[in-house]
Amino acid sequence: MDPQTITILGDIILDRYIQGSTSRISPEAPVPVVKVENDYYTLGGAANVANNLSNLGANVKLLGAVGRDETGRWLHDLLVAKNIEPILYLDADIPTTTKTRIVSRNQQMLRIDNEGHFKHSPRSLEYFKHQFEHSDILIVSDYDKGFCSEDVMDWMFQNTRKNARVLIDPKGKDWNKYNGAYLVKPNLVELEDLLGRTIVNKDDEVANAGKEVMKQFNFKNLLITRGKEGMTLISKEGVAHFPTHKVDVYDVSGAGDTAMAVLAKKMADGLPLAACIKSANLAAAFVVTKPTTYAINADELKEMEEKYGRETE
Repeated sequence: MDPQTITILGDIILDRYIQGSTSRISPEAPVPVVKVENDYYTLGGAANVANNLSNLGANVKLLGAVGRDETGRWLHDLLVAKNIEPILYLDADIPTTTKTRIVSRNQQMLRIDNEGHFKHSPRSLEYFKHQFEHSDILIVSDYDKGFCSEDVMDWMFQNTRKNARVLIDPKGKDWNKYNGAYLVKPNLVELEDLLGRTIVNKDDEVANAGKEVMKQFNFKNLLITRGKEGMTLISKEGVAHFPTHKVDVYDVSGAGDTAMAVLAKKMADGLPLAACIKSANLAAAFVVTKPTTYAINADELKEMEEKYGRETE
């Protein structure tokens, strides 16, 4: 396999955006009426990570499950159009996870989720094992929709190359299944959910919470994303804080996916971890200025690095 090929496995989501104008309230109920002007789909979840990586020039393989439905076929075709190799298990018992957002004047008014919880069967596990290919960098994008089960994680860690780096975007409270990861990247809410308490978004508070997690689990690095406060890295070498550049935030959807994609791409390019994190920080700051789920490209990332990189040194 090409060393620049990055394998992603995880929960695949299709994001739908219905955009329009509002000028009146419905006579049927006290809700605004949206006159539809644009209706389109983008890749979400693990597929958004793949889309960002493809935009950045990486070869990408995406493993996951979708429904045996028309939406699943649309998603497959969209992945192919984005130069992503889709390895999809089709499950007739669930719909393809779709998140529909109603947007007017760059403001999200409503979100409608159509989803099921995927449960692995002996057949799906065999399909996954047969299709799995080794790569130097492997991303797990866990949205708690069922694909990243304990069985899959156990098998993956047992069959991954010794020097491969596994990067995890976690969800839920069962983090034991991530033991052995090179890097786990929760946001502050996910960290609070794991520890069962509120964490004040200050350097010392976040660092102490991260150290507590590192004592409980076998991760080489824990990278906590903190919104406007940037990112904090906890490892055996200590704690490092990475401030972010201030921007006008329109939509945070997919920012974590972009950060993960840039981390992986920069690692594949041979950069040290600190440099990878700085680029990921800038990329996340860029995509939140966009009103919808957005995949950054190499030129946009380069421009951010040239414009703001020195400010985060």
